[in-house]
Amino acid sequence: MKDLAWAIAAIFLCATPLRAETTPLTQPLSDESETKITCELTQPPRPSEVPVFKSQKDAESTRGVYHYKLWLPKGYSADAKKSWPCMFIMSAGGNAAMGPMESHLKNNGFVVVMLVEAKNGPWPPIMGNFLAAHDDVIKRVRIAEGRKFATGQSGGARASSVFVQLRPGFCGLILQAAGASSDEAGNYNVAGIKRNPQLHIAMTMGTSDSNKHEVGRMKKLFTSQRLAVFEFNGGHMWAPAEVFEKAMAWLNEKTSGASGTGTGSSFDNFFKKK
Repeated sequence: MKDLAWAIAAIFLCATPLRAETTPLTQPLSDESETKITCELTQPPRPSEVPVFKSQKDAESTRGVYHYKLWLPKGYSADAKKSWPCMFIMSAGGNAAMGPMESHLKNNGFVVVMLVEAKNGPWPPIMGNFLAAHDDVIKRVRIAEGRKFATGQSGGARASSVFVQLRPGFCGLILQAAGASSDEAGNYNVAGIKRNPQLHIAMTMGTSDSNKHEVGRMKKLFTSQRLAVFEFNGGHMWAPAEVFEKAMAWLNEKTSGASGTGTGSSFDNFFKKK
């Protein structure tokens, strides 16, 4: 009987998934390196804070262990007092990467947060992944105050439009191949964006994208001072590198009062003023 009890216990332990340990804040990080971070959301948002949530159950369902891939820029370790701009990325298929944005983000000294679990599907895990990653990275690395950006393509763009409404300090939103998230009636959820005059929106859209009609809809909601559209020859896809660079140059001009897109230009000029 004792052997049977041990056997049952062993089966139970094997069938029970082990809780993933979060990455300690003391975990060493290297410049110009990508590190996968395990984080956890223990405090869910209030349903009223998240425009795509309908109930307390949605909010509670954000709890859990999540992951993001963290990139630190060149020179991060050299100056312990310097803070850096940060880009949050979501892919509609999950496991986000820098893709065509890589050269610009690396050349302009961005901390990059690439969400892993967030993908097209139910809203709670998407928001849970963002909130867990955001609240972890601002404690883990030096993010410049008011210099947060978010982007995504298609469903990732719609989710990013919600991200920038959930936490302070966002100045730029890059909607790629889609407009903002919408309610059941098809109305865009942009009330939080409108309340933040510091937040500007760049929209990239292929000329043959099935979502191209959303450009006109977004323009009805925001003036040219808040929204700029960058079209390119192509379909439903991430913006080519040169188009993304133009979008970022416009955002940077609007949010830091300087122009340029390369190393030592716009973003460096912003930090020199600090």
